[in-house]
Amino acid sequence: MKLKDDEFLYEHAVQKMRKEIAKGKTFAQACEILQELEENLRPLIQDDFLKIIVAEQHFGQGRGIDDVALFLDLPYETVEASRERIMTEFDELFSGQLSPYLSKTTH
Repeated sequence: MKLKDDEFLYEHAVQKMRKEIAKGKTFAQACEILQELEENLRPLIQDDFLKIIVAEQHFGQGRGIDDVALFLDLPYETVEASRERIMTEFDELFSGQLSPYLSKTTH
C-alpha cells in the first residue's frame, strides 16, 4: 500500500509543481509545495521534475539549456547536469534493451 500512496503523492506533487511553473513561478518557488511531503521524497521529486522540464523544453521544444535555465531561474550548470543525467539514463536503458539482441545477432 505504501507504494501506491507514494505514487499518488508523486503524481500530485508533479501536477502542483507544473501549475506553479505555468503561473510563472521559478523552479525553487514551485518546489516549495513539496514542504508538505516526507523529507525523503522531496529530492527525488525535485530531481525528476527538473528532468521532466528539461526533457519537455530542451528535447521536446528545442530550447537551449541556457533558455531553460533562465526560464526556471536555475544555474546553467544545474540544468546541464540534469540533461546529462537524462542522456546517461537513456543510454543505460537503451543499451540494456539492445544488448541481448546484439549478442544474438553478432555471433
